[in-house]
Amino acid sequence: MWNRRMRMRTMTARSFVVAVGMIAGTPLALSAQSLVRGTVHRRGRVVREAVVQLIPVEQTSYPAVSDTALIDQVHLRFVPGVLAIQAGTTLQFRNSDPIMHNVFSPNRQGTEFNLGTYPQHESRPHTFSSPGRYVILCHVHPEMAAWILVVPTPYYGTTDHNGAFRIRSVPPGSYRVEIWHRRTGTVERRAEVRAGVDTRLAIDLSSRSR
Repeated sequence: MWNRRMRMRTMTARSFVVAVGMIAGTPLALSAQSLVRGTVHRRGRVVREAVVQLIPVEQTSYPAVSDTALIDQVHLRFVPGVLAIQAGTTLQFRNSDPIMHNVFSPNRQGTEFNLGTYPQHESRPHTFSSPGRYVILCHVHPEMAAWILVVPTPYYGTTDHNGAFRIRSVPPGSYRVEIWHRRTGTVERRAEVRAGVDTRLAIDLSSRSR
């Protein structure tokens, strides 16, 4: 009886140690990640639909992803008109209009594609394997256009109507910040992210210096 009680006490103590270790370890792991947020502006005005990506200076490769995303076709518009995704993502192009639409990209160097023409309520997929910028058009309606920025890094965001962006769960380190907008092209900056400390960036696209 005494031996069984001792074994039960030992097991309880071990369980308590494991539980405390898990509870203590979780905040430590989360505290190493940071939030990077800020605004993008140009000549005193906020810049909407700008893509901000953080590229670690000391990291050259990233785990493969198999995510999915959606662009809809509504009222003769691609929605959203600007979309950032990580390389490896499969993008569904849905037609919600009561008319025929076509989806194609005229990019060269082997990245062009054409999903054909299809009716309402139908979707067609395309997987973006390589980083780059893609313009999406419709043969039926030449006024329709969307821009897709395929990024290599998992740390990215797009500015909202206030020109603001938020990128969560960013590990500490040195980063090259690339900001892309269809009217200004790509602008680069540098940023240092510290563990557990929010990083705020105010990015001015008027100056193209680093």
